[in-house]
Amino acid sequence: MVSPDLPITKSQDDKLNRRSFANSLAQTLLKYSFTSSLTIGLYGEWGSGKTSLLNMILETVESADDTIVILRFNPWLCSDPRQLITQFFKQLSTAIKLKKPTAEQAWDLIDQFGDVFELAGLIPGAGVLISTVGKILDKKAKEHVEKQSEDLQDLKNQIVKRLKEERLRIIVSIDDIDRLSEEEIIAVFQLVKALADFPNTIYLLAFDYKVVIHALSKVQYGDGKEYLEKVIQVPFEIPAPSMTSIHEYLFSKLNKILGDIPDDRWDKETWVELFQYGLKEYIRSIRDVIRYTNVFSLKYELLKHETNPVDLLGLTCLQVFEPVIYSKLPNYKDTLCGTYESYSYERQKEEEENIKKTIAVLIPDSEMSLNAEAAKKILGILFPKVRPAIHKFYYMGRSYIYRSFLINNNIAVSLCFDRYFSLTLEEDAISTSIIKHLVYEANETEFIEELQKIYREGKITRMLEELQAYADKRYAAHISAERASLIIKCLVRQWDSFKVDDNRFLSIPFVWRLIFCVEPLLEVMELPDRFAFICEIFEDRNIQTTILALLLDEFETQQGRFTEENSNKEQGRQLLSIEQVLSLEQIFKVRAEEALDSRKALEQYNGLSFLWMLEKIDPELAANKKKSIIIDDVSLIRVITYCTSHGSRSGRITSKTWGVNLKVIEEFINIDDAYQRICIFAKSAQFLELMKEEQMDAVAFLISIEDNGKKSIMGNHIVEEVIQKRLDDLIHEEN
Repeated sequence: MVSPDLPITKSQDDKLNRRSFANSLAQTLLKYSFTSSLTIGLYGEWGSGKTSLLNMILETVESADDTIVILRFNPWLCSDPRQLITQFFKQLSTAIKLKKPTAEQAWDLIDQFGDVFELAGLIPGAGVLISTVGKILDKKAKEHVEKQSEDLQDLKNQIVKRLKEERLRIIVSIDDIDRLSEEEIIAVFQLVKALADFPNTIYLLAFDYKVVIHALSKVQYGDGKEYLEKVIQVPFEIPAPSMTSIHEYLFSKLNKILGDIPDDRWDKETWVELFQYGLKEYIRSIRDVIRYTNVFSLKYELLKHETNPVDLLGLTCLQVFEPVIYSKLPNYKDTLCGTYESYSYERQKEEEENIKKTIAVLIPDSEMSLNAEAAKKILGILFPKVRPAIHKFYYMGRSYIYRSFLINNNIAVSLCFDRYFSLTLEEDAISTSIIKHLVYEANETEFIEELQKIYREGKITRMLEELQAYADKRYAAHISAERASLIIKCLVRQWDSFKVDDNRFLSIPFVWRLIFCVEPLLEVMELPDRFAFICEIFEDRNIQTTILALLLDEFETQQGRFTEENSNKEQGRQLLSIEQVLSLEQIFKVRAEEALDSRKALEQYNGLSFLWMLEKIDPELAANKKKSIIIDDVSLIRVITYCTSHGSRSGRITSKTWGVNLKVIEEFINIDDAYQRICIFAKSAQFLELMKEEQMDAVAFLISIEDNGKKSIMGNHIVEEVIQKRLDDLIHEEN
């Protein structure tokens, strides 16, 4: 009975009467005969059925003309604007190849077009191409970008010519644009407007109008609407489905789940109140219906013989739409269940005050709740004991009769209460109680021990995602400054022990997750206390200098320092003042010198990864330190590791790649000397004692030198298989 939270794919499943519109628009697309590209915008808010409408349109097109190339491009699966661009052209090339294999030159040129973006490291910015090599482009880098732009235009002209010759008709649908970052939204529209405005190509773009024009305002001098009008030739506003249609869909789903439930088990009056005053306020879209009925279906299948169906419907509403409230309920069984224990007026008032305090904890304010008033009404209906404490809702709900409630397995009976919470939907997750204990209760020792246990279980990324959610502004106000400081301190002290592979395709860089957690937690603190705490962190010798560089970079960026634009500063998002940031720079310099002079930086995992920040703050000091850091072959390997990047390349298969920056290595040591030393050292027993990653980096360095400047399709990047083979040969020679 569970339904996937997916849009419909066939017109016959249409529940919102959109079929005729989809068919009319599809016929228009089929009749479109101009050679220029056409862009159609489908505007609608979240849950308005944009994706379903797209599917019905494309279904009609495909059934009418199977020669049209159709690409359903999902930009939400891409991790950044550059990957979005490259993946678009890769997928378009594949779509053409599958539909018309004989058009080899067309799809091959488009595939090359994507390769140029991927290898050049270019992304579309505000009307220009920007290199991702660094935030600041020097003269040589700018000349490189201009040359790449010329190559792109030449290749694009070839594509246009070939598509005209092949007379290919292409329809591209791009959905969920409003769910992208602002940079990615801009990339989509520049892709459609300039990079891929191919002949005989129709774009169907579906998005929330307000979200997109806000993002595009950064391109068109604050007027995103004007920019959008330049891209969209045919706009359509999709009205939200009527509440009547949505509620009818809900009832049909519930009828299928409940089946022929006996009348004596169905409390019709309570259901009417529950729906009218509670559930109705949460069910606002088809997606809400699917989310709600999916959870209820699973719970009901397991608990239908041991619970009251109406009570389960009400509790499931809180579980789906008010998870913060729902998660607290099991802790207040004695307060919520039953009725007042005393007939004494004073005693009842005392209990009533206790219930009021409980309600204040469960629903502290509107920011913690999607709909605080509706949530209170649901609690009043489920738990009659609560109603007097919620004065204006006193007229609602049933009277508590213990025997009747016990027979009907109502949640308000303490003996039946626990079974309503016995179903756990998530698998391989971290217990909510553990998360809450860490966030609100654990001391420093307990926090670190539990954190390391979670890391050993392979759940550290999930833990950080959970912690980020609690640290979000909606919840952070309920985390005290004392708790926030403890959490941050534990995280930064333990961070260097977490070794997580973040080079997988589409993965989020692991180091970002530290900032995602720390930044909102710092906002809990008052500014003077915040700065004092951060200074304490920077002075803490138990925290690696690389972590300080990561934190300092965030503060610098918020001030617009070392960046091309100071967008964060203009928005007033600084956690610290500029004077405080400059003070931190001085502390960081001292810590950086200590780490280098004591050689600790060379002994730690990624221990030199703070040098880039030192170069920004004090280039002369950084240059001097680089000249003296290599004292033996092991330190040389560590420097090579620092100058080596790791990534992945997506093609028919995804391959790990190594990129060795020889120019940066030259800042430490003469390249020829380094090569000779590594050649000798790689044949020694000491080399085999290094970590596998360091061995691979050293071999990648040797291969880069031996390439003698020859350029392959991978440029200076070397795939893992090549490095591993060379390393195996070295080990074989040693043995």
